[in-house]
Order: sequence, then structure tokens, then C-alpha cells
Amino acid sequence: MKIGQCVYFVCLLLLSVDSLAVVVRHDVQASNYELEKTPSFFVDMPNGGHGALIAPNWVVTVAHLLPPNILDKTLQIGEYEVEVEKVIIHPGITDIPEHMLSGDAAELMTFMMTAHDIALVKLSSNLPESATIEIYSENKELNQVITGYGRGTTGNGITGSVQGTQGKFRHLQNRIEEAHTNWLSITFDSGEKALELEGIDGSGDSGGPLIMASEGKNYLVALFSWDYIEGNLEEFVAGHYGKKSYQVRISAYSDWIRKTMTEN
Repeated sequence: MKIGQCVYFVCLLLLSVDSLAVVVRHDVQASNYELEKTPSFFVDMPNGGHGALIAPNWVVTVAHLLPPNILDKTLQIGEYEVEVEKVIIHPGITDIPEHMLSGDAAELMTFMMTAHDIALVKLSSNLPESATIEIYSENKELNQVITGYGRGTTGNGITGSVQGTQGKFRHLQNRIEEAHTNWLSITFDSGEKALELEGIDGSGDSGGPLIMASEGKNYLVALFSWDYIEGNLEEFVAGHYGKKSYQVRISAYSDWIRKTMTEN
């Protein structure tokens, strides 16, 4: 792995280090967000975070989750434990200048809007086709309601995120409010604007799949990635109402995903 890639991944982790897993509405019972069983396509990465099974032997995830020794690891996908055969990181990942990693976040946020955070993991064996989720290839995500998945600690829009590990699996609802070249964005709304299970992601949810229904079928439209930060990086507190996060826009990478899987 290139040094620049290491810096990039560390920075992405820092962008969401204070918010761990699904943060929920303060006025809705927290247990309403909990699910007993993960969807068949939901992947638990070896060092935390998630991904999605998009073909019998391919997982898509965010690049900043991948440890250098990923080839020695196994992924948990439903009832299956599957070994990693190969990892392909998107070629567009570039160095983040070191001066952006502290102080005011404005320059870093501008940089992140043109950055990439996606990788493909090839599995050593095939899982059932029925367990996969199809990737979304169109550009009609704006204003659509999504369901996102993740596990870890929680909190609510008033308290913000809570440290520690609970290991519970949760889902949330939100609405795509911004659509950019590489990213889709959601905001943690409150009051009348909030959906029934309104919530927002955190670092424990990185790589978690965002699912959207279109014409009666579910598609993978995004992966949880990074928090938007205003002000000083060191003072950022995530998980409060009004906070915004950005997710990898799968439609922007659908051609690269299909081409990479075909060639490998």
C-alpha cells in the first residue's frame, strides 16, 4: 500500500472517529432501530466496519477500512465465514496534504469532495447468488429515502454519539439531500422533517450499505464513509441533530465495479 494511501485512510478514520454506529432520534424508542438478523448481503469486515456482497464472490466496501494484512483475514457474511483472495483499491485515491489533518477543516472538506473511498474484495469461494444485492447505476438518488445498516454503540441527536461497544445491529432511515460526483449526503433532521427512524451514521458504520427501493426492487446506492466537519478538526463532535455525512455514491463507480470484477 502506498504511503499516500495510508495517510488518506487514517484521515478518513479521523473524520468520523467521534461517532460510533447508528445515532438515533431522542424521541423514538432506541430498540425500534434494532434488528435481530442482518440482511444476507451485509458484510462484517475483520477490523470493524462493513461492506456489501454484490456478487457471489465480490464485496464492495470503503477503502479506509482495509488493513495491510487483509489477505490473512476472513469476512463474516451472514452465516458464512469467507477468506479474502484479492483486494482492489480504486486507482483514484491520492495523497492528502499533511497540513490539512489539523486545524480548520474547510480545506480538507473541499479536498474530500473530489476524493475517493472505495475498494473491491474478491472472496476465495462463491456464496449463493440469492444473498447478493444489486448495485444502482442510475443518477436518481436525490430526495430518495434510504435505509442504512450498521452495528456498534449508539446515542441520540441531543446527546450525540456515545463511546464504547454494544455490538447491536441497527438500521436507520434518512433522505438523500445532496448528490455530488462521488458522494451522496444525508443530514440528521429533527422534528417534523425527521423520518420515523431518522438517524445518522458514524465511524463504527463505515462501509455500511445504504439501500434504496426503485420500481419495487432494492438496490445498493451508497456506503457510509465520512462526516462533514465545520470549524476545528480537534473540536468536532458528531451525532447531533443538523450534522451531515457523506457516503460513497455507488452509481458513480458502477462501470469501474463491473469492469474490475470482469477482469479479475
